Amino acid sequence: MPSKVQNGEWRPDHPLTVRQLLLEYWLPAQASRNRRPATISQYRVVVNSWIVPGIGDHRASTLTPGHVQRLVDTLCTSRSPSGRDGLSPRSLQLVVGTLKSAYKFAVESELLVRNPIASVRRPTLQHQTMNAWNETQARQFLADTRDDVLAAVWALLLTRGLRRGELCGLRWEAIDLDAGTATIVHTLIVVDGRVLAPTPKTLSSRRSLPLDASLVSLLIGHRKRQFEDRQRAGEAWTETGYVFVDQVGRPCSPELVSDRFDRLVKAPELPRIRLHDTRHTAASLMLASGVSVKVVQEMLGHSSPAITLAIYAHKTPSMAKEAGEALSTSLLG
Repeated sequence: MPSKVQNGEWRPDHPLTVRQLLLEYWLPAQASRNRRPATISQYRVVVNSWIVPGIGDHRASTLTPGHVQRLVDTLCTSRSPSGRDGLSPRSLQLVVGTLKSAYKFAVESELLVRNPIASVRRPTLQHQTMNAWNETQARQFLADTRDDVLAAVWALLLTRGLRRGELCGLRWEAIDLDAGTATIVHTLIVVDGRVLAPTPKTLSSRRSLPLDASLVSLLIGHRKRQFEDRQRAGEAWTETGYVFVDQVGRPCSPELVSDRFDRLVKAPELPRIRLHDTRHTAASLMLASGVSVKVVQEMLGHSSPAITLAIYAHKTPSMAKEAGEALSTSLLG
C-alpha cells in the first residue's frame, strides 16, 4: 500500500506525531520499496512494540536527542510483560536505527523541514562471549542423538555450520548424494505466521557444501524414514520437496528445530548452548583443526574472510601459537 506522501494525501498543516510518521508514512514506504518480508515484519515489531508505546504521541518535529536517549534508557532497563529483562544492545540498535531512517525519510519527503535527531548515534554493540562446544562435547551430543528423528540435522549443523533457516530450507533437489554435495539455494523463515522460502540475502550465502560419506549415509537413512512416513500418512501427506519435514510432509519450522535442540541439550551433561552456537562450534572446530580462514568463510557463507576473522578472532592466537611451534619443530627440532 502506498504511503500518504506517495499518493498525495498528506498536508503540511497537519500536526505529525511520531506514531503517524512511522505507521502511516514510513512503514508503507518501506513496503513499497520491495523490502524482504522478514525485514518488514521486524520493522513492525520495533515500531509497534518499542517505539510507539514510548514516544508515539510525541510531535515528530519537536522530538529531541534527549527524548531518544530516555527511550533507550527505559527500554534498556524495563521488564517486558513476558518477564524478559531490558532489550539487548542489538535490539536497541534497531530502535534507534529505525527512528533515524524514518526521520531521514521524513525530511526527504518534505514531511519535516529538518531532522531534529540527526545527531543521535546508534548504541554500540557490546562484545558478547561466544559459546561453543569443544570436539569432545560435540561428539558426545551427536552420539547421544544418533537415533533422533533429526539426527541428520544436528550433524549438518555441527559439521557444516549451516544457519537455521538454511537447514530448514534444504530441498532434496539441492542435494546430490552421488556427488556428495548440498547446495544452499533457499532459506526458510516464518513471517507473521506464514512460512516463506526466500533466496539467501547475499551471493556468498548461496553456496555448495561437500558431504562426506558419514553425512551421505545419514541423509540416505533420513530419506528412507521420510519415505516410510509418507507411506503411513497416505493421502494426508503433502509433498513439499523439503529434506526436513513433519510426519505429513510439511517443512520443519526454524522455531521447531530450535525448541527440539533445547530439549535435547538438557538431557546429556553438556554446557547449554543455543542452536545458533552450533554454527560457532563448527567454525571454531574447523579453525582449530587447521582449516584455512578462506575455506571456513566459504563454508559458512560469509561475504569475506575479514568477517570470519572478525567473528572468530579469539581463535587466531592459539592457531598462531600452534603453527609457530610446528614450524620451529620442523626447522629447529
